[in-house]
Amino acid sequence: MKWHSQQNEERTRDIYEQLPHYPKPPMVPLPDWSVMSSPEGMGIKSTALSRAVVKSLIGLTGFKKFYTELPQHLEELLRKTNMRGAGLFALINSATMALIDDPRSLTPAQRAATLIVGAYRFYDDLMSGKLEPDRYKDQILEMGQYPNLFSTCLTIEGKSARLFKSKCTDQITVIIRGRYFLLQVGHPGHDTSAGDLARALQQLIDSVSPETNSLSPGVITGIAHPVQLRMFGKLLQNPVNKESFERIRHSFLTLALDVDDQPDSYAQAARLTQAANFHNRWYHASLQIVVFGNAKAATFLNFNTYIDGNPMMRGSAEIQKRAAAEALETQESHPLPPPTELHWNIPQPLVERALRVARSVLDDQQPTFEFKDLGKKQYAQWGVPPVPTFMVLVEMAMKTLTARHVHIIQYLSMSKYCCMNLANADATTPQVAAFTDYVSQDDFDKQEARKLLQKAIESQAEAYRRARKYLPPSKIISIFVTTRKGWQKLWVTAVLAAAVGFLKILGLYRGETMEVIASHPMIQPEIPIVGRPGIRLPYVRFFAFHYQIFDDKTVITFMPSPHWKTSNEKIFNSLREKVDVLRKIF
Repeated sequence: MKWHSQQNEERTRDIYEQLPHYPKPPMVPLPDWSVMSSPEGMGIKSTALSRAVVKSLIGLTGFKKFYTELPQHLEELLRKTNMRGAGLFALINSATMALIDDPRSLTPAQRAATLIVGAYRFYDDLMSGKLEPDRYKDQILEMGQYPNLFSTCLTIEGKSARLFKSKCTDQITVIIRGRYFLLQVGHPGHDTSAGDLARALQQLIDSVSPETNSLSPGVITGIAHPVQLRMFGKLLQNPVNKESFERIRHSFLTLALDVDDQPDSYAQAARLTQAANFHNRWYHASLQIVVFGNAKAATFLNFNTYIDGNPMMRGSAEIQKRAAAEALETQESHPLPPPTELHWNIPQPLVERALRVARSVLDDQQPTFEFKDLGKKQYAQWGVPPVPTFMVLVEMAMKTLTARHVHIIQYLSMSKYCCMNLANADATTPQVAAFTDYVSQDDFDKQEARKLLQKAIESQAEAYRRARKYLPPSKIISIFVTTRKGWQKLWVTAVLAAAVGFLKILGLYRGETMEVIASHPMIQPEIPIVGRPGIRLPYVRFFAFHYQIFDDKTVITFMPSPHWKTSNEKIFNSLREKVDVLRKIF
């Protein structure tokens, strides 16, 4: 029986999977119709003309009928609608989690084996309900993204991409020096031990020539969506490529063995994972575990397979915790079947073009910096909350660097609601701007500065509450457009595009200003660095950053815009100067 007759079924088309052992959070409230039908709800300046345009839009597209019926279908639509569009551009859309070192002296094969077993043990605990659910105070949060870590990928079918979830759990992909292997592993932690896995991986490493396969398809899976679709449109016409492509998507996870690199720090390991060794990746996978020649390791997770920052962080931490506790017995018990190599026919000009596309978003600056002695303890001494205070510091630094106030968009988790992911809030409130202007003077009153800072902090809290108050109108519009079919979708898309274009010409459409983007996922001690180090982000005006505020330090990783000329080091030094201003105030 051929492989595909056993593995050709998907486990679900749901974006958020229903886990029977975890209760569903409440449904997200919907905004009042007065909010949805107002220009402001759609990011449009309110004038008599814009109100008339919005009213016409609602009438021409049938949006009001959709919105009236939305409460009856909301959960189903949120569970099934891919509002990320299965976008293919993992180099900029995905993130790296550096893992703390295993305290044991392990070989790369042993480290990889323990991490694989750790992933399966985490999966077992998740699916059986043994895993403690995410909580906010007494409320259990949405858990439906965690299954997307496993047997999940993006796949290309015809002229489009989509999310694909396989039923297969006994196969992993192993990549070494640009060569791809499928390894049948059974169920590690049950019928396959870490020792058996380590021996199989070591044999595979020893069998692969040290020469790198430069005609690997890896880099093609990571580049910009339209270019990638065109390239795979050609590649998948070849039967050899097509069979390998269909087989690889049934992998539980992907293991990339970068055995020829030995990073000397977590920061270097993270950068090599995110922005190097493209030949040794399969960026369509939701979860890649990368292990280096000195047994340092990281995970690389695909945001567009619907894994947000918090599930990325906790998922990676849970895998690492279980891996560190996994014993490595010396006795061979169940030798694994020989691996199957996947073969590809990749034209060299195609790889060279893909590399040029990839290099267009690379950044050779130092991306990761550490603020020593600036952590939760320091903020506690000052009597201020860490996250909004750090946003104030960023605004102060950017005012110095740009001579104006910039919009800092803070990513916020909405997982207290069923089938919800992220919301955005503008952290640059008028109160934040007022504090920034006041302390930019040479002689400011410390007591007055403390009052203004408190108002700035409170205003951010209010902005974050408003952003989480109900399902954002932008997401409702996205669901509406995405779920239209056939000619209706063409009509709605055309009408919206014409209206937005008209309002832009008149200066009435603002949209969301992506000048600086901030992301602060939950802290996990097993993850010393998170981010997209070595990458430039085309969709941001200045830069984006991931930051972690630990007890006694803050770690920040920058991702600048391709057009932003100020160095990461200069941004960091400006931030450090603003920390000194806070020290002066307190």
